[in-house]
Amino acid sequence: MVLAIGLLTALCLYWRSGSDLEVTHHDMRAPSQAARFRVVQLSDLHLQSFGKSEIAVVAQVQALQPDLVLLTGDAIDRADSLPVLKDFLAALGTIPAVAVPGNWEHWSGVDFPALIALFAAQPNGRFLLNERVSFTSGERKIHLIGLDDFTAGQPDARLLSPAPSDNVTVLVQHSPGFFEVPEINRLMSQQRLSVCLSGHTHGGQVSFGGWAPFRPMGSGRFVAGFYDVPGCRLYVSKGLGTSILPLRWGAAPEIAVFDL
Repeated sequence: MVLAIGLLTALCLYWRSGSDLEVTHHDMRAPSQAARFRVVQLSDLHLQSFGKSEIAVVAQVQALQPDLVLLTGDAIDRADSLPVLKDFLAALGTIPAVAVPGNWEHWSGVDFPALIALFAAQPNGRFLLNERVSFTSGERKIHLIGLDDFTAGQPDARLLSPAPSDNVTVLVQHSPGFFEVPEINRLMSQQRLSVCLSGHTHGGQVSFGGWAPFRPMGSGRFVAGFYDVPGCRLYVSKGLGTSILPLRWGAAPEIAVFDL
């Protein structure tokens, strides 16, 4: 019993620092496409303070020089954390930041009008709640479909209407279990999106050689990384923060970079 308590204590003391961050790069451009549109995905921040770890994340994002930062849900998990999120976004400077909700924004009773206003106050910032939006950088233009969360919200499947195949289109939806719903699979099979982005799983948060014994409801079969689903390649980020227990083991916090 003493040994078990000691091990649990050691695990709970394990927390990320800047050196723990895993940056994964994914070049998804067509062979003939030289110019890039760089998207940085930050998922599951679960911000409760703006300290050393958050400063390290911002510094890494700035070093990557993205055209767009996508926060793919669970940026905060408490109604009183909006000021912390405001500080985080301010630290990103002029980098456009777009977000969709996760389950915790819903469950914690976050003021959604205030959340929408917070992003609108950022340079080219947007909080997408079942919306489409486009962004341009130089010669490149991408289209985003930002859906509400599958686990706790109401994603609008009508936005999955086929898009022109020559568009660079990114679908953002927090909980990857969404991509196992038969009706969603039917709608997705009618088109081909450039990439779909989710988070939610935390890579299991505690993982042993890629095996994650615990994942939140709404995860489906997904853990982390790329999966082929109807209509797109789905990328499930391990995210950056923690939920329920303040520990990560075998599932390093991740910043995912996509050149589109």
